[in-house]
Amino acid sequence: MLNPRGTVAGLIGLAWIVSTGAVHAQTVDEIVARHVEARGGEARLKAVQTIKMTRTVAAGIGSALKVTVYKKRPALMRLDQQSTLPGAPMIPRGVNGEGAWDFVQGKPSPRPTQLSAETRDLDGDFDGPLVDWRAKGHVVTFEGREAMPGGEALKLKVVMKSGLERMVYLDAKTYLDRRHTGLLNLPGNRQFDVVVTFDAWREVEGVKFPFDITEERTGKEPVVTLVTYTEKIELNQPMDDVLFNPPPPAPVK
Repeated sequence: MLNPRGTVAGLIGLAWIVSTGAVHAQTVDEIVARHVEARGGEARLKAVQTIKMTRTVAAGIGSALKVTVYKKRPALMRLDQQSTLPGAPMIPRGVNGEGAWDFVQGKPSPRPTQLSAETRDLDGDFDGPLVDWRAKGHVVTFEGREAMPGGEALKLKVVMKSGLERMVYLDAKTYLDRRHTGLLNLPGNRQFDVVVTFDAWREVEGVKFPFDITEERTGKEPVVTLVTYTEKIELNQPMDDVLFNPPPPAPVK
């Protein structure tokens, strides 16, 4: 014969387990809210209208290039990279209202429509793929927790408006980005599997940024590892939209 008191106690215990599980089951919105707060909060993030980043990118032993990145809301970006030729001007590429562009052999070269859309989602993004993801047209799903070196991570799948997919790993304690993985498509039908690792988060005027970024590209071509060291981040510097347009072709000599 069943003990009524035991049955009631069992039901109470089951209800406690269910309710506890519900408390700990995080939704995408809750995770993203914690991520935004960890970065400095929505008000501080939205107060930033422009970003200038001075960086050094190491691509191998004895190979280091100076890079300057300019970003402006909502989706403007320009990257000036030091030329490998001594005394040559910086090589730019960017994202503006018309799409993404490169500067190849002294002439502007617009990226094809799909590649341009992917570049806008990746390089033109101002706050990161999780912030305002619905407004950007992305789809984000929580894929669970995953053990990683350095501690557990929250795994989020991001399908961007362009269709490009990224797996975003947030530190389960800090809610800051630890790693992004996915495909990287580049001009010339070049495609890589890419792993981007974020480290050395520091605060600049109340907003946190990763100062060290490691990107490993694998695929049909030899493995490429790019290590980015950020020397300076300047916020809300005046930037004219013209900065994000490709420069005119170099004069013919």
